[in-house]
Amino acid sequence: MDSLNATALANGMMFGAAAATQVLTDPQYAALYQQHCGIITTDIALKWSTVRPTADFVPNWGPADQLIAWAETNGIMVKGHNLAWNEYNPAWLWSSNSTGPDYGVLNVAVQDAQRYFDQHVTETVGRYAGRIPVWDVVNEPIEPAHGRADLMRSKTWMKVFGPDYVERAFRRAHAADSDAKLFMNEQVLDRMGCEKNRIAFLALVDRLLGRGVPIHGIGFESHLTLWAGVTHEGVMWLLEELRKRGLEVHISELDIAPLGGSNTALPVATTDTTLIDTRVAETTRSYLKDVLSFPNVKAVITWELADKYSWLIAQGQKRPLPFDDNYQPKSMAAEIERAFQNRRAG
Repeated sequence: MDSLNATALANGMMFGAAAATQVLTDPQYAALYQQHCGIITTDIALKWSTVRPTADFVPNWGPADQLIAWAETNGIMVKGHNLAWNEYNPAWLWSSNSTGPDYGVLNVAVQDAQRYFDQHVTETVGRYAGRIPVWDVVNEPIEPAHGRADLMRSKTWMKVFGPDYVERAFRRAHAADSDAKLFMNEQVLDRMGCEKNRIAFLALVDRLLGRGVPIHGIGFESHLTLWAGVTHEGVMWLLEELRKRGLEVHISELDIAPLGGSNTALPVATTDTTLIDTRVAETTRSYLKDVLSFPNVKAVITWELADKYSWLIAQGQKRPLPFDDNYQPKSMAAEIERAFQNRRAG
């Protein structure tokens, strides 16, 4: 198979994947990134629990420094992920990382949390200014289960600043590196039955744009779950609205969970790899045909690159990524390549 990124570049797009420490310790895996990726997302290396593990707030830059240096050596762009998320926070800051029903407790004074937030965004973006050209500034701000009228998550930074934490993060990131593209990343924008998520997310985008906040792009996570289903109509509607607003879009965390036993998913006990790969490939083809019909969609980024390192394996899923445990391309990889080729031909 040719380089997926080379094929993407032929149509003004990029292909990449999230990358963690495995690319530094597994030479075969690193070679797969070197062949196919023009961009990597930093996975956990720049999340709060990694960078700020202790209450003394002494930063741990080691994992990010190593990953970024490796990417630079190999001519791969880095997308920083993420500066503000209401989950994956260190225990000294917040008592729970669950989505619900326990939303957790802030373990420091509000004034201290405000100072930490500002310092973290400024220091992190400033440290990598000129080296990280794209940031996921705010991750997953919408969560209807938390019961707010605006459907925003009601934990961690919401407790510290209220809904203005989103604007605050973007403005601070822009002040630290005015040349960086700043994105907001969100989950389940593709999912059946999540109309309220899409509506609330677009309303938040419009509030930010209306206040002149420097937001340049949107991440459609695209963790596609066949047990929940993917909505053609919802995806097309939201992407068109974002196009009208002049916002760049990345398919930012693509993988496919094929098992579940409901909707179009396969039974959990399925072991037929050909059947699994066929279903995953069909979903990839249909989804990318939709999203790549929009000229503002500029990148397809999978969440890790090979099944061996997918977070979905620990959840009982099988074969969710373009390459298998032996780093060989599967039919999903072929569909990604074909989607780029078809967009060019169109």
